[in-house]
Amino acid sequence: MNGNKRNHASTYQIKVQGILKNPLADWLGDIQVIPQERGTTLLVGQFADQPALRGLLDQLWNLNFTVLYVERIENEPPE
Repeated sequence: MNGNKRNHASTYQIKVQGILKNPLADWLGDIQVIPQERGTTLLVGQFADQPALRGLLDQLWNLNFTVLYVERIENEPPE
């Protein structure tokens, strides 16, 4: 294993069709919920790893939200 590789969270933007109401937005925790035009919502948050991201995507699927896109945002490496 490479000792120089640092493990840090990645930030993602997830755009969904529909508007998330306050109780659901509160359930998401540290994820920013940003209402967009035309009945969509942008979610922005950090995920420790791919299984954590998949967990949120699964929950959105279970709640019947249509995911329009998922995009990783480049983070500055931790010092």
